[in-house]
Amino acid sequence: MARYLYQGRYNDDGCRGIVAEGGSGREAETRELFARLGGEVETYLFAVGPDFDFVIIAEMPDTVTAIVPPLMASATGTVDVRTTLLLTPAEVDAAAENARGLSFRAAGT
Repeated sequence: MARYLYQGRYNDDGCRGIVAEGGSGREAETRELFARLGGEVETYLFAVGPDFDFVIIAEMPDTVTAIVPPLMASATGTVDVRTTLLLTPAEVDAAAENARGLSFRAAGT
């Protein structure tokens, strides 16, 4: 299974929801959703900073399934989620091996 990084930011309504129910409720709901989709949340953390309010690292069966949680969360209108595919060093090694010997003309040259 592939790993994905989910970074989210709550809007005002989302923040009011966190104040009302706390962070543990969000974590439990999220873990349950990922499990129903055949995935597993490895890490669920809240963040303090200008860009994101939470960070999730999860294993998901495939890319199509991986976009279901952020799609559903964003559809609530309370959060905006960014999703990033994460690669292991071995996967990058394999990509580098595939790139060796290939050429690609730079734009404008």
